[in-house]
Amino acid sequence: MLAQSRVIAKGRHIRDLNRLLETYGGNSSKWIKKSSPPVEIAGLLYEYHWYEHPDIGRVEIKQKQIS
Repeated sequence: MLAQSRVIAKGRHIRDLNRLLETYGGNSSKWIKKSSPPVEIAGLLYEYHWYEHPDIGRVEIKQKQIS
């Protein structure tokens, strides 16, 4: 079974929403910020964070170290 991504924020609750709209467009209520499950790389734990819109796709994927 594959682990699922989790929703961090939706629509107007995304801090960078205005920048996303100016850069990529789309309907503000359809933007979602998501996070991956933790991934171990060389003994350290990381998560991947990104923004997603159904008409645009995934954008701005970032790796965040969590331990």
